Parts: sequence; structure tokens; C-alpha cells
Amino acid sequence: MPPRLPLVDPTDPDLPPEVREIVDRYGGAENFAGLPNIMRAMANHPGAARILGEAGAVLYGSGTLTPAQRELAYLTASVVNSCHY
Repeated sequence: MPPRLPLVDPTDPDLPPEVREIVDRYGGAENFAGLPNIMRAMANHPGAARILGEAGAVLYGSGTLTPAQRELAYLTASVVNSCHY
């Protein structure tokens, strides 16, 4: 089943300037293509993508947990909630 929202193709030469700005903010086409699909879908609405990016920077970029502790928390939450993603 295809996604309901198209994923932004960072190599599309016809991207609107505000979407191109989001792609560039994440390091250009090569880096953007490797982002989770949620970000690639949210980039269809640049305002929402900016908010998601800012929230992610606060939630994941700053804090006292090490990367290993964060990963353990993600995995624990997935197991507890029977998530298989």
C-alpha cells in the first residue's frame, strides 16, 4: 500500500523554495533521503516540518541520556507496547 502522503523527493528539481529550504536544512538531498519517512512526508508542509525538526532537536539533541540509553528506552517502549516497527 503506497503512503497516503507522498514522500518528498529531495532530488526533484521542481521543489518549491520553502520545501528546498527544509531539504537544505537537513544537509541536502543525500542526507534528507536518509531521514525517517515521517520527516519526508511532513516536508510537504514546510511549517509542520520546521516544528517537527525543532521539537526533535529539543527532545533528542539536548538531554542527559547517552545514545545507548535513548536506544534502550525506545526498544523498551516498543516491546512493552508490542510495536514491531
